[in-house]
Amino acid sequence: MERSTAKPGEAKAFWTPERIREVMSRPADSGTPQPADLAPQAANKPTSPDVSIAGDAVLPADANRRAGFGPSAVTDVSRSLTSPAPGQWPWRATGFLLYEHANGGTYRCTASVINHNNKTTLWTAAHCVHTGKTGNGYHKQMVFVPGYDGTNIPFGVWEKAASYVPTSWIKDTDVRYSDMAAITLKPADNGAKIQNIVGAYGYEFRSNSPENSFVFAIGYPANGYNRPDSDFADDKMRYCTGPTVDASNFNPLDQRLQMNCDMGGGASGGPMVKNFTGNAQIVGVNSHRYTNSSGGWLDNRMFSSEHGSQAVSVYNAVR
Repeated sequence: MERSTAKPGEAKAFWTPERIREVMSRPADSGTPQPADLAPQAANKPTSPDVSIAGDAVLPADANRRAGFGPSAVTDVSRSLTSPAPGQWPWRATGFLLYEHANGGTYRCTASVINHNNKTTLWTAAHCVHTGKTGNGYHKQMVFVPGYDGTNIPFGVWEKAASYVPTSWIKDTDVRYSDMAAITLKPADNGAKIQNIVGAYGYEFRSNSPENSFVFAIGYPANGYNRPDSDFADDKMRYCTGPTVDASNFNPLDQRLQMNCDMGGGASGGPMVKNFTGNAQIVGVNSHRYTNSSGGWLDNRMFSSEHGSQAVSVYNAVR
């Protein structure tokens, strides 16, 4: 765990309008590993017993103001679409995550509010929080902007209180098992907590269970596979829908979630949510894509780390 030592308001003050405009062109990279880099490595497989925890979604007080869902609510969407109502439940539990990278520069990811007793917790990707074994550690000046629609900030800017990542991410930076993180947020100036304002997704974290019949993957991508960057220039929340499947049917050590979705940099850390229009529960997060030797994305597949024992450990560590 890394706890923020910033004074209240310091991170908000860091994010001037100029810095916010600048960071929109600096999405966190969503495509780093090549397929060969993820060959079976039994030594990295978590050795804890199979686990299973779950929690329900928590609706905000004004949840009767529900977003409208068109045909995409029941059909697969692999070419991402713009959210119809980012400021309404359940979309509003997702937002921008802005930070100063531990190695320098400002960047952006996506995060979402997850149900927790402290009512202040976000769920995202570890690489949006910590550099892993080759960098300088935890990112700084982190703020969360829920429900952002490309122009408006309807629920304010929330400052980080503490960050949690798996120990194995710090040691191994392994995207198969460890690319998830939790962040707690400071209360608002009036004492309000984020979960009471925008609601929170539930969660279902289970060992060896990458298959889900229908999920929403949500994020703020700045680019996408086989699409011009101009398609994403509005900085709006976008989504894909469809099933998640086992990333490698022939490798029992690889239980990542795989789905067809074109979202790229900036969507990292966004949730993969099942039962989105009902009891919305996080089952994974947008983590990475496959690249070739030149760094270009290979195909339309997007992956999440397995949300089993590592996800359970991170969630249980949150205070």
